[in-house]
Amino acid sequence: MDKNQRIRSNITNYDVLRAVKAEIKQSEARITRRIYTVAILSVATIILVLMLIITSQTPTMRDYAAEAMKRSFEAERSVKMIDETLNEYILKQ
Repeated sequence: MDKNQRIRSNITNYDVLRAVKAEIKQSEARITRRIYTVAILSVATIILVLMLIITSQTPTMRDYAAEAMKRSFEAERSVKMIDETLNEYILKQ
């Protein structure tokens, strides 16, 4: 407090205005903190949900990959068998 406030016992409009401005600044600071907190929690929640979805889908993707590899090996074996059959046919000709 400055000296003028200690001496005066009555409250002027200036004192009220200064108190209101201080309250507004404190309120803005609280609101800003809450907004930052909500934004950070929202991002963290989105990341958590994405991680949960990815984690739950990993076995399914692994099964799809295994099935694709199995079919690829079967197709490769079929092509090899066809190639060997054609080579034998050409040699007989």
